[in-house]
Amino acid sequence: MYKPAAIFFFLFIMAGMSRLQAQAQSSLKGTAWKFYVEALHDSLTLHIGVADTNYTTTSAGEVVVRSVSKMQNDTLRFRDIDGEYYCPDGEGVYRVSIEGDYMTYFLISDPCNNRSDALNGIKFRKTTAATK
Repeated sequence: MYKPAAIFFFLFIMAGMSRLQAQAQSSLKGTAWKFYVEALHDSLTLHIGVADTNYTTTSAGEVVVRSVSKMQNDTLRFRDIDGEYYCPDGEGVYRVSIEGDYMTYFLISDPCNNRSDALNGIKFRKTTAATK
């Protein structure tokens, strides 16, 4: 008697968690996130577009990289398109964690060492910077 009820409760909780994750992903569109890159000695802002294109700017507003990305569950895949620091070597794959106004990328795989060094484990802070 208790076993079917426990299974139903577990499945209900898992379904609710996946809905919350989907809401968090869709809420990223049209947002901006600040983070500091030691190698550049600058705070950068990641602008997440309403489509699948993102771009990152310096504190002076210069675009340093543009990317095309796809989020599935908690995994982000992206490929740089252009910019001063773009990586033409392939796709970066990161697990994304969002807690309140903070987002963190955790490296799964990335052929670009400079990009993975700059992004892995970095805490992004949500900001009100305008996005295009």
